[in-house]
Amino acid sequence: MNDNGQAKFINNIRKALCVDGKKARPDLFCLKSDEQSIEESVLIFDRIGNRSRSSRLQLLGKLIDAGKPVNLDVIPVKSLPDAAHEIVKLACEKKPEWGDAKSVALWKHPLIEEMNIREILRKHDIGIIFSNQPDAGKTERDRHIKESAGSFIGITSADYCVAETGTLVLKTAPGNERIVSLLPSIHVAVIKLEQVIADFKELYTILDKDLKDRPEGIENGMTFITGPSKTADIEATMVHGAHGPREVYIYVVTGT
Repeated sequence: MNDNGQAKFINNIRKALCVDGKKARPDLFCLKSDEQSIEESVLIFDRIGNRSRSSRLQLLGKLIDAGKPVNLDVIPVKSLPDAAHEIVKLACEKKPEWGDAKSVALWKHPLIEEMNIREILRKHDIGIIFSNQPDAGKTERDRHIKESAGSFIGITSADYCVAETGTLVLKTAPGNERIVSLLPSIHVAVIKLEQVIADFKELYTILDKDLKDRPEGIENGMTFITGPSKTADIEATMVHGAHGPREVYIYVVTGT
């Protein structure tokens, strides 16, 4: 896409996301230009790395506010055990969209492993769908897709979360499949406070460095998620959950 096409595309997004329907938000998408200097990138990395706890909590507040208009629930918790408690409580309170049996699909991820949520879910008779192993064959992969589609909650982590727009950024990898955030009716993400970044300029700067550090490029997919699935293509009526989760929750571990 040339510069004019890129500018037109981004301007259309800005207009669609305007706050009052009249005034676009030119600050919402700050693209990293090819001419961004090394010095500017260093300053951005320095800002991210040296962000104070107070500043991070301010970003969390911004994330909470950004989530409200898109039906995204952002819940701060002090610790991973607290996150596990809240997620299990949610699983017990919610009813499956289809049938009565409850099952939860889980990423194989350090944060989720550390929560020890599997044992707690089992105590409440909630089934657990484990992620595929990297060497899984077609039969096993197909089974996992079917079981994930039958789960009513999918639990993932994320690589980053953009406070400006309430956008989760998930890199797909073995054990961290995209279907866990896409097929279940409810998507739950668990992240740490330091994974919340300010805006897309910070994100693009981070991703640009990732690509330079990995000459082979991005080996798997990357997913951007801003709240639950939305569509209004039938009689211009907004519907949540037609093409993905109808509810999205982000639990942010803030620490003590």
